[in-house]
Amino acid sequence: MDKIEICNMALSRIGAASIETLDEPSETARKCLQFYEHDRRVVLRRFPWSWATSRVELARMTITPQDYKYAFKYPADCVYLRKLYILGEDGMLFPFPDFVEYKIFGDESGLVLYTNYPKVVAEYTADVKNVTQMDEIFCEALSWKLASSIAFKLTGNAQLAQMALSEYERMVHHAIADTENEQNVHTPTLSTFIRARF
Repeated sequence: MDKIEICNMALSRIGAASIETLDEPSETARKCLQFYEHDRRVVLRRFPWSWATSRVELARMTITPQDYKYAFKYPADCVYLRKLYILGEDGMLFPFPDFVEYKIFGDESGLVLYTNYPKVVAEYTADVKNVTQMDEIFCEALSWKLASSIAFKLTGNAQLAQMALSEYERMVHHAIADTENEQNVHTPTLSTFIRARF
């Protein structure tokens, strides 16, 4: 599976002619090129795909933010922040409790996360561009999302675009059900010692 195959899946769903490259001088190729990257990121944001999940300790910045003690560099490849963890002294990870505040701001260098805890680990959906890393359900969902974006532009048929969007939603719900069946995740609780530090 590659990018062209996903585009051709989308085109076949709306009865449009297939393409060989995104650079060819055809309206179908131009519309695929226009919407592919946007729709890929939209589908990535929609669901915590396991193959696109990254977990990294955030790099602390030297700036001192107003109203918070620490500033951290937001991951450059993050398309959606799923969870934040406190990194304990023993290396254990504890989900941010409700009483630990954080905010995300933007500056000239990009996004910055402010909080009052000195060691933070982020779990997020990464901006995966390599199609070979994507699973079949994601590729199906992306092809339907792309089909919904280009259907009216190429065919003038609004019902076809709505049908493709409905199929995209169905594929996302299918992915949610599959993930729930495949995972059994234990969430650690915050120790009394760590709670006492706030």
